[in-house]
Amino acid sequence: EENFNGYFGSEGKPALDKRAARYGLAAEDAGFGWHKFDERFDLAKHPQEPHRFGWVVEIDPQDPASTPKKRTALGRFKHENAAFTVNKDGRAVVYLGDDERGEHIYRFVSKNRVAPGNDPANRDLLDEGTLSVARFEAREGELKGTGQWLPLVHGQHGLTRENGFADQGEVLIFAREAATRLGATTMDRPEWVAVHPHRS
Repeated sequence: EENFNGYFGSEGKPALDKRAARYGLAAEDAGFGWHKFDERFDLAKHPQEPHRFGWVVEIDPQDPASTPKKRTALGRFKHENAAFTVNKDGRAVVYLGDDERGEHIYRFVSKNRVAPGNDPANRDLLDEGTLSVARFEAREGELKGTGQWLPLVHGQHGLTRENGFADQGEVLIFAREAATRLGATTMDRPEWVAVHPHRS
């Protein structure tokens, strides 16, 4: 769900904190006026409602009767795309770009392995695993460099209650803030992320 912030607004004066501002939430919406007709989009009346938006939603194109599922383990931000691959060890890997200036690139690695030919076993692979954010080490002027994936895991590297993250749920809801705390590399609108066809 990209650019979800534009659907929220308010005629009143919502108490918006720095976390809301990080996602672009403001009393003035993008011109849609949804908050005038459905109060759930009114930030003054429902300031927590935006936390339900900004997630990857998966649909099953083979089953029209299936229910779309939010894959919250992939973090909450302005998802431009999700590039899926299967790692050499058999786990599902998803690369994600947060399409806003100054944001980050993420990677999710599933806890369980893909079971070839077993769709029911694979159906919920994206519910458990580790979301990480990229920090690139390349210096200015270089065309190549190294980097590392920093796990966004509650209780590690300052992602603690003392720093505003009560549990893993808050780490995922406020993935942008968590990524900044870990020192992730900021990007110039990382829109599309692709997987190299010969390396994963």
